Amino acid sequence: MRPDFEACGKEFFSHSSDIYSKYVYNGSVHGILQASRPVLITVEGCRALCGTGTAYYAWKDCSNTITTWVLPIIGLLVQAPFESNQAWRTILALCRWIGSPISTLSYILWNIKVTGKCALMMDMACKYDEFPEQGSEFSQMRDSLFILCVMNQYSPKPSLPPIEAERLLRLALFSNMLSLDGSTESKQSLVKRRTEMAQNFREGRKKGVIPVFVSFLWFVFALGLSIQIAFGDIGANETAHNLAVGLLVGWLPILILASTVDRNLVSADAIREKLNRLVDDVRLALLDPPTVRAYMAATRSTEEDFAWTRCLRNDIFSQGDFFKGFGGQGRTHWHYGVAHPLLAGIETKFMADYGRDWLHHAYAARLAIVVGSRNVNGLKMFDPRMVWQITSSIIIVCGSLGGGFILSYNTPTVGLGCRSGGYLIYGVIALSLLTTELFVWWLTHHTTHTPEDILAQVGTKLEDRLARVKGGMGEATQKSRRAHTILSWFRSKTFRWVMKNFFIRPCEVGNTVWLAYIVFAQTFGSYQTCDCMASTWGRIGGYLDFQLAEYYTAHGVYLYWGVATALSLTVMTAGLVYIAIEYCTQSHLSTERYDQAMIGLRHTRCFMKYTYYIRAVRTFILEKGKLLWWKVNGGRSRRGRRSL
Repeated sequence: MRPDFEACGKEFFSHSSDIYSKYVYNGSVHGILQASRPVLITVEGCRALCGTGTAYYAWKDCSNTITTWVLPIIGLLVQAPFESNQAWRTILALCRWIGSPISTLSYILWNIKVTGKCALMMDMACKYDEFPEQGSEFSQMRDSLFILCVMNQYSPKPSLPPIEAERLLRLALFSNMLSLDGSTESKQSLVKRRTEMAQNFREGRKKGVIPVFVSFLWFVFALGLSIQIAFGDIGANETAHNLAVGLLVGWLPILILASTVDRNLVSADAIREKLNRLVDDVRLALLDPPTVRAYMAATRSTEEDFAWTRCLRNDIFSQGDFFKGFGGQGRTHWHYGVAHPLLAGIETKFMADYGRDWLHHAYAARLAIVVGSRNVNGLKMFDPRMVWQITSSIIIVCGSLGGGFILSYNTPTVGLGCRSGGYLIYGVIALSLLTTELFVWWLTHHTTHTPEDILAQVGTKLEDRLARVKGGMGEATQKSRRAHTILSWFRSKTFRWVMKNFFIRPCEVGNTVWLAYIVFAQTFGSYQTCDCMASTWGRIGGYLDFQLAEYYTAHGVYLYWGVATALSLTVMTAGLVYIAIEYCTQSHLSTERYDQAMIGLRHTRCFMKYTYYIRAVRTFILEKGKLLWWKVNGGRSRRGRRSL
């Protein structure tokens, strides 16, 4: 039977018979109800008087929620950086972004930080008031760093030797003296190849920033409208819960806008093939003795400096698939990128000593960049400073989600129920997925795709056990053949692959479905039941009240709703300001026309100049923190290393 909460509320308050004494709630209350306890009804009384069905909203109310929240959310989602003509990967990426927002945002913010480092290095390459011409060393370095930003969105083959792979990328990106076919005058020279490739990448870079900002403004307008309606009609629980849904997904516009900075190109597979051809052509040039001798003479290096190139003949390099897949915008698990290990070595080796105008001595700069610092981990280097991005992602998602939870929790009936409990479940799953990814990375970052991989060790132990059993039985049985099949599967997979496909992705899909259920249940009124409205999930609740708006206004519901709204809005505003700043200060690196890029660089320098004192506070805190860490470690860490 469809409940009529208004009618049964009147019946309960009328005290027409023994209904009041039978169903009145005499237990403890919490929150805003403690100040002046109203007349409350038990859950059993609600079921008896109102019914056990669901009081779905009228279409007028449903359509209002659809136009206010559902359509703006869909408008943001369609602006996500999907890959063209990749339906299955699009579905998985969507589940990844929605189901595991903390992990996804961590990877996106890290990529933004790395590309921001490239833009800063480019800014520091010449004097403050200098803007070199196109074709200069500055222009060529700009092309190299932009290609590195593009490479950072792709995952290298996991089985590549990390140190040799890093050196190969350094030569491919920053060497101006290596010839691809033995002739420095050839049209196929490495410098010309990089220049054409960078221009092609800039022209093929997805634009679409204006539609993203329009969708974002639509979301902001819906949020402002919901705030006005909720606070203008205090006590109307439906409007408050609609606002809570908006606060729940407050991290979504930050994620979508962040993807405009960490932007992918139009055809990810075509770009990957071009990058692989560039790296493979450089590999072949390093295997050509005349080319290597000419390069050694130009750089005054020795044969010992190129001893590492012998491994380039191995099959692992000769297959032309240095980069295996597109991993930008956090769509790939455990994607770290190739840029930071190269940038850290470049900065330590040369830029940290020279500072601004470091490219003035172009020959020495390029030689130092190609050689790099002695990084024993190569492309598998991990920087603990990524914890900043992980922490920021937790604050963004949990802050916006927490605002929705607080508002829903303190909207009568106060307590943990279907709405607030649903928000809590979504947040717990998102945090659990982040924790799982970090734990799996910690277990496997040194051993994945090696004989020491966890599954490989399990397979070896099972094989030894099977061999002992088989030796005692004589001929192979059906069970032993089945065991060999399982062993072959163990040896063909990695622990990361198993965790990703059998645990993480199913949880991401489930969490996405759960969030969709929360939104649509609020839209159509699926929570309008006695059990959900009574907030019976936790220790607080188990009763229902039918008070009017005046009661909540008089007892301070403004405070709870205001704190919840302020929390989410503060987190959203801080995140959006950061994304806007990074987008503006990095745009000169990816701008197609060189003259417009220099105008953008001029504006970036002015902005950095006038905001210096704001950033100086942050820098001072970070420097003191690094000094403290250096003292705690007993001087074992590198105190003078520049911060990313």
